[in-house]
Amino acid sequence: MMQQSIFQKKIMWGLLIVCQFYSCEKLYDAPPNELDMAFSADITIRDLKAKHVMGKFEQINDPKTVVAMVVADDASDNFYKSLAIQDSTGGITLRMDGIKLAANYPIGRKIAINLKGLWLGDYGKLIQLGAGVDDSDPANPTLLSIPQTLFDQIIKKGEVITNIPAIKLSISQLNNNYQSMLIQLDSVEFVPLDSAKTFADYTNKLSVNRTLKACNNNTIVLRTSGYASFANAKTPVGNGVVTGIYSVFGSTKQLVIRELSDLQLNRSRCK
Repeated sequence: MMQQSIFQKKIMWGLLIVCQFYSCEKLYDAPPNELDMAFSADITIRDLKAKHVMGKFEQINDPKTVVAMVVADDASDNFYKSLAIQDSTGGITLRMDGIKLAANYPIGRKIAINLKGLWLGDYGKLIQLGAGVDDSDPANPTLLSIPQTLFDQIIKKGEVITNIPAIKLSISQLNNNYQSMLIQLDSVEFVPLDSAKTFADYTNKLSVNRTLKACNNNTIVLRTSGYASFANAKTPVGNGVVTGIYSVFGSTKQLVIRELSDLQLNRSRCK
């Protein structure tokens, strides 16, 4: 009996030591760390854009955070000092006063934006997010870009993912809800007048509009900057799929591609 009692005590002491090192109490969820808190959205892009009145400017005074994915950067120079970002509810153009943004904010990067102090505005009814208002010309006030010195204070960088799925739509389905979002059109082609033509005026660095047409004759403008790396390339002559960022200028529907691989026009043209 004495040996059994000593043996039992040894087991109890052993269990006590194990509990001291590995905790025999109920495990609780760890409190959120700083990074988790930084990427905790408390407003969606849809709700953020709902605060904007076209032609006006609104400052965001609440300490809100929006979490989004970069869907277009400036790697090909077809987007200038701006990023297109989206979450599951919508997209918005983020104006940033810097170049080579793709080095830190490439397509697929998750970002969290501290909205307090930023401003909403629009250019040609394309809603944008910036740092202030330039009213030096009272008749034409413009939205200021976020200064590069404030990038790291305002924007937290997260993981980068690949193969971001585009939203598949038809031209007729496009509306302001899809502004600055990555969309995909199928069975489209350049109209004959714009087939086998340069995307833009690379020599004079001028943007050019080319027209894409669906087989049901609905059309949309493909707009390309004269600074784009592919500005001097020729537009395809076939039919197929186009992926890009949906934009608007007034009542004109526009699409902006990020690189030539966004065009997959290898099929026969509409009959």
